[in-house]
Amino acid sequence: MKKVLLLAAVTATLALSSCSTVSNTASTEVVDTELVNRSTADLKVSDRKITYTFTPTSAHRRAGMKSMKAAAVAKALEADGDADVLVAPQFEIKKTRGLFLTKVKYITVKGYAGKYTNVHATTPGEADVVNTLNGDVSLRAVSNYYNS
Repeated sequence: MKKVLLLAAVTATLALSSCSTVSNTASTEVVDTELVNRSTADLKVSDRKITYTFTPTSAHRRAGMKSMKAAAVAKALEADGDADVLVAPQFEIKKTRGLFLTKVKYITVKGYAGKYTNVHATTPGEADVVNTLNGDVSLRAVSNYYNS
């Protein structure tokens, strides 16, 4: 009798308790803005190739392959000391396969270190060249390029 009473009490408790779902909605307004600051710089690329082997942490692995490659490039540039960008990077990725997942052991990145020099505001002639390369083939842009 006690078991039946206990079972009835548990059943009644579960039946009377409820689960609720809270749903919130919000509306956003699109704001079309664009902030452009064009600067021009020269890129000096070293003739020596740098190589760096990066061992990703679990945080890097959770962020994905693209993030691991970016971290490898950043660490390679940091180790080189005087570079701003890695030109023509090549990646060698060592993975180990488990039963349910694949783990990246290390990433070796190779490339040429590049450093930006002569950073200055874009002149109107340079802006016309950039606009032309981006698809603006107006006659004014082409004539300004050849006249500058």
